[in-house]
Amino acid sequence: MYSYDTYTEKEFKIMQFIFPAYRRFYIKGRDYKGNLIFACKLVTKEGLCSDYKHRLRMCRNYPKRQISYHAKLHDGCGYKVNVKTFEDYLK
Repeated sequence: MYSYDTYTEKEFKIMQFIFPAYRRFYIKGRDYKGNLIFACKLVTKEGLCSDYKHRLRMCRNYPKRQISYHAKLHDGCGYKVNVKTFEDYLK
């Protein structure tokens, strides 16, 4: 998970305080632009949610069929981004 509005560990801690549901996430690292990358503590070794019944809305909606901004996924995500131009849609 990326958060483009969270730049520091302190901001992440504040976000977790304001939104307790985000306490399930931890900082995994940073991408090549310095954005924080988060991972969920509840994901099992098999890649499954260990609290599936109570998962967050963003998890229930993932993966979205259409993203309205250019996305870059971290290595090992398992999904890929197909970037289409206006000309692609005309074809």
